[in-house]
Amino acid sequence: MTLEYNNGVQKQFLQLVAGLVGLLAFSGVVAEPAEYQLGIGLLNFEYTEYGDGTNTYNIDESDDNVFLDAETGLIPGIIFKRKQYHATFFTELETTLHGNRINYDGQTQDGVPVKTDSIAIIFDGNIKIGTKLAGKHEPYLGMGYRYWYRHIQNGRDNTGRAVAGLLEHYRWFYWLAGYAADFRASDTVSVGYDFRYTKMMNAKMDIDFLGFCGYDDGQVNLGNESGARISLPVKIKTTKHVVTVTPYYEMIDIGKSNIISLTRNGNLVDCDLDGFFDGALEPRSETRNIGIEFTWLW
Repeated sequence: MTLEYNNGVQKQFLQLVAGLVGLLAFSGVVAEPAEYQLGIGLLNFEYTEYGDGTNTYNIDESDDNVFLDAETGLIPGIIFKRKQYHATFFTELETTLHGNRINYDGQTQDGVPVKTDSIAIIFDGNIKIGTKLAGKHEPYLGMGYRYWYRHIQNGRDNTGRAVAGLLEHYRWFYWLAGYAADFRASDTVSVGYDFRYTKMMNAKMDIDFLGFCGYDDGQVNLGNESGARISLPVKIKTTKHVVTVTPYYEMIDIGKSNIISLTRNGNLVDCDLDGFFDGALEPRSETRNIGIEFTWLW
């Protein structure tokens, strides 16, 4: 992992923390007591990359509909939320952290199928400000940050040939706009919905080749695409707490990256001896997640 990568992550993280602290400090002025929720979740992760099937470095993605690789699996997580109402608006902080070993189904550069495991750690945090309308309707705006640690493990292709692993760090900020509502079903149960649109900003991916061919670490700029999330929270009131069960569906698209030259000790390299200097890009991808959250309010 390069020093430049560490400095970039630290700078973005500190900026996000400063924003969170400022918003939460402001939200404590003339406000109702804050509501805190802590919980667990389970994410059915489905990520797929697509190319044009030519194994060439073509930046145009209009024909990128050929399957390249996929990662799928169940990922458990933890959830923390803080919400505070004011006379005319509310503020909310949401954070989630998921992690597990999942399945990788892909191929080598020459198209030979490969199956192995991948370690996935996904952090997502956002802050929102919104207004509460009549009938428990709440439009809101906000900003978030997402980080995905993706460590594809060493494996073998279906001919038995050893295939090197790869470590990638995805990270981006995103804007969000949403609309939530809550409806009373009984004295102890309410049902709602929360629809959210997201737009990525400054998306990047850092690559660690883990010593393969002696490549230096690299970084690409990812295509900033849109996403969406819809959830259906069901709140159940007990004598002491409020338990919320929230199924959700999430869509995240990532556009194809720019092309970078690969180097060894700062020099261009032709590792496969094909007469061309080596390069890399990140294909376009689609993530389609189904999940459920269980949180307790106190």
